[in-house]
Amino acid sequence: MGARAREAVDLIGHRLVLPAEVQRIGTPGISMASLLVVLGGPAKLVAATPEVRDNPWLRRIAPALAQVPVPFTRPVGVNTESLLAVRPELVMLWLGNAPTAARIEALGIPVFTLGYTTPDEMRQTVRLLGRALGPAEAERAEMFVRYYDDNLARVAKGLAGLAPGERPRVYYASLDALQTEGGASMIDAWITHAGGLNTAARAGLKGDGHVQLEDVLAWNPEIIVTLDAAQREAILADARWQRVDAVRHQRVFVNPRGVNAWCTRATEAALQVLWAAKTFHPKRFATLDLAVETRRFYRLFYRY
Repeated sequence: MGARAREAVDLIGHRLVLPAEVQRIGTPGISMASLLVVLGGPAKLVAATPEVRDNPWLRRIAPALAQVPVPFTRPVGVNTESLLAVRPELVMLWLGNAPTAARIEALGIPVFTLGYTTPDEMRQTVRLLGRALGPAEAERAEMFVRYYDDNLARVAKGLAGLAPGERPRVYYASLDALQTEGGASMIDAWITHAGGLNTAARAGLKGDGHVQLEDVLAWNPEIIVTLDAAQREAILADARWQRVDAVRHQRVFVNPRGVNAWCTRATEAALQVLWAAKTFHPKRFATLDLAVETRRFYRLFYRY
């Protein structure tokens, strides 16, 4: 190990030897790219996928990313010759991609494996990644975790005294109208923290999966949150969904999206609980200005 080299540990306990401050990083995923931009800045992203390069919000925040090389393909394909050409000091990969990690490590490039499905896992991952990237990034990781925790505490204070019967039944529609996420997930966490009841979790679903329309009709959610406008349109256009309380009372909402949908695993998950709390309990959060909060978030973390 060189004089300025140091060891870091990723989420699976894999030990990496890295420069004192990692400057050149590649990753195929938008959630991982968003973490890197928040912690280390866009200049450190030197290899991505076309989907990351072409992300409209990343281009707005950091126009130079429109020129980032794209040796990766979704979900985790890689052109090793093109990757070597950009000389990354580190590659970030999501959990479950050991074969690709082995191919990259065989090139002499360290691989940091990360991933999370709950807020606690997200905190752990952000901190580990910050420490791996360098001292300045470790400080920004702590700042992000504090911001996330402060938002959770703020919402909890606003929900103080909430009776069980005041928690609305919430259904989340993901990549299609009948794909959702149950317990032990980021989705379940923000629904619960925001004062709602995740209908899929109450029915025993763990993680993500498909359900039947009959299940949703039986759960009769009072609020539906969709990943994008396409799912909202599909639900509203299907006459069978008209029996659901959320549809009848026009409480079907498209989740906000920035670099990625706030409800997923990108850094905007820290904003999601604020939006959800105001959506579920508008009277309790009448003074919460989401436009102000969003501008503050982008200024603090994306330097925009």
